[in-house]
Amino acid sequence: MAQKATRPRVMVRPAETWCTENGYMSVHENHDIKELIPDYQVALQTNGDLTLVISKIESLMNDRGFRISNFLQAIRGVKAQAARNNGLTSKTTGNGIAVSFMDEINNMAKADVYFDVYWKVSKNGPKNTVSYTLSAYDTYTYNSIASASGTGSPSFTAEIPVLVEEAVMNNMDSFLEQLQGYFDDCIENGRAISLEINTFDEDGSIDMESLYDGRELREIIEDWISDNSVNRSYNLVDDTETAMVFQDVRIPLYDERERPMNAGIYARSLRKYLESLQIPVKQGNNTLGRCQLIIGQK
Repeated sequence: MAQKATRPRVMVRPAETWCTENGYMSVHENHDIKELIPDYQVALQTNGDLTLVISKIESLMNDRGFRISNFLQAIRGVKAQAARNNGLTSKTTGNGIAVSFMDEINNMAKADVYFDVYWKVSKNGPKNTVSYTLSAYDTYTYNSIASASGTGSPSFTAEIPVLVEEAVMNNMDSFLEQLQGYFDDCIENGRAISLEINTFDEDGSIDMESLYDGRELREIIEDWISDNSVNRSYNLVDDTETAMVFQDVRIPLYDERERPMNAGIYARSLRKYLESLQIPVKQGNNTLGRCQLIIGQK
């Protein structure tokens, strides 16, 4: 019942489309491929309307009992951690899993849901009209879970953040019903994560067909996943001699101590179980919703 009463932790950011239209994009090279990346920090530090819009949406969520993680503070936390780690960049690769800048922010902020807010001002004579879109995404899977859009009433004098707030309020009840409905479903049926398990042993003595007390390693792993997923819900999408990939593994939102669960914590439990069977396991980089284990390494 305590979990039923828990509200999601939300984080509000500008939509990528808004960043593009307002010139807050930068070019990054990723393996010789140029890609446009939203420059969130510059947008938040230089655009007063954006700061006020996000503040108003955070206030609306806070008034309704939702917990807030501030996006700018999360960015600053990632940057500070990068400085402490001497050269941590926004793209790091470890054991096959790429950790993006947003993954780093999500790991830092521990939000359940992030909101993308977009708005556009139209002028009709002396009046301003704001059209907006507010979209909610699960920070673990990046799946869309709620959305609302609309157009506010024309105004002669109201400032842009006020117009956005008024437009958002028109559809807020429906948006929050979608959001809370998704979160309640996660409480009841678990939230989805992905888990990749690889074998790497220099002498080739360990693979998924290796026997432990008469059982193949793949059987041991799948039985544990089945026993430790909510309602035994998971999808084994790849099963070879050297790898197993599980998707849509449903895990509880919280552990027995009411602490938030994520893919890394879940994978750590599997690692400890395998180690109790004298199977060497190394845990790779992980995000909130993805993790990798490498069997045969330590």
